[in-house]
Amino acid sequence: MLSIEKSPAFILDPTEHVRVGRDPRDMTREELASCGHEVTPVLSAIRAKCLDCSGGAPSETRRCLVVQCALWPFRMGANPFRAEREMSDEQRAAAAERLAKARAARGSAA
Repeated sequence: MLSIEKSPAFILDPTEHVRVGRDPRDMTREELASCGHEVTPVLSAIRAKCLDCSGGAPSETRRCLVVQCALWPFRMGANPFRAEREMSDEQRAAAAERLAKARAARGSAA
């Protein structure tokens, strides 16, 4: 485990001479990884925090009554504000073709 003294997540505040958390936007992926963070989709990170808050019980996350929490609408791992996407037959066919190409490329790269 990395000590706080040597953690890349902290810096010394020059005005108060105390450790403060760094801005993660200014950190490299390697520095974030050394702190134990992985590349994670935002909704998955929100879901993980909600599970943590509810003691790791998905049923408790589903039943959460803290509607004032900023994460509450996203607790199930989905964005309820995102409009349902409607695709034409041509768009659906083009998307299927792109997916097939991507799968084929991934299969040949493995």
